[in-house]
Amino acid sequence: MTFHPARNVYLRLPKAALLSVFQDCDQFDDDETGGRVLGSYRLEGEKLHLDIQALIDSGPRARRTAVSFFQDGDYQERVFRQIESKHPHIEHLGNWHTHHMNGLQHLSSGDLQTYHRTVNHPKHNTPFFYALLVTTKHAAALDPVNRYSVKHYLFQTNDPHAYEIPASHVELTDAPLLSASAESPQPAPAVHTRSHSAPTASAQELAQDQLVLAEFFPGVRPFQSAKLGLYWRGPLRLANGQDVEAVVTQDGSRHTATLRNLPAPLELVAETVAQSELPSARAALIHAERTCNAALCAPESGWFKRKKKR
Repeated sequence: MTFHPARNVYLRLPKAALLSVFQDCDQFDDDETGGRVLGSYRLEGEKLHLDIQALIDSGPRARRTAVSFFQDGDYQERVFRQIESKHPHIEHLGNWHTHHMNGLQHLSSGDLQTYHRTVNHPKHNTPFFYALLVTTKHAAALDPVNRYSVKHYLFQTNDPHAYEIPASHVELTDAPLLSASAESPQPAPAVHTRSHSAPTASAQELAQDQLVLAEFFPGVRPFQSAKLGLYWRGPLRLANGQDVEAVVTQDGSRHTATLRNLPAPLELVAETVAQSELPSARAALIHAERTCNAALCAPESGWFKRKKKR
């Protein structure tokens, strides 16, 4: 399939949107995943300007494999209507999904058929359909917004061609993402989610967690399980050079760190850390690290005494 350059299309993309997309890719590292892309657009002569302003996740009843992905459309429609009621200008610009787990560097034939069918549907509101594709994971990338490679495509009504938006036409911004209000419809129960009485962390808060973790705790990664829901796990380097395993779980907006493989002097510290509830994953990890290091460096610590003797 030949992708023609979209020479007259310009895209404004918040970094927070990329970080949210990448976090979803981290959670479903072995399967395709994706979501809806919302925003606004304007035409200036022959130039089309797209402004991405919000994302909707795939939903609790999404189905995933390494080569296929089906979104929870009913859930996404409810969330879209909630966002639309607060931001009437918002439009459904398109979708995003990932191929990073199967090595495919472009849209599949199934993707092309789906997007052409969507943009030509009588109920489709815009004369185009935008698609963001995640292609490659870069585990060693230092900048969180470069942890994955992405490509941008555009489809037009009554046009059989597929267009790729040049990277030079994509502007990354620091704009925040719009979200549904606190009264947004809650997702139906599913194996990878848990019901909470407290509100869950926002996409923007999760994106900030990812930024801090990538910078200061690069080994700690997000995961998803039926029992824990979204959680983080990985090595935490202490002041004595030793790594301990940290697991951060969330209950609504409350986050708790559990420490494993601790040296004997820190067993009581682990109990204290596990009883502390913090507002974010990054806060829980920072608290755990500082609490352990404070205990290690205390005058009564055996490690502290050994260091003093050197």
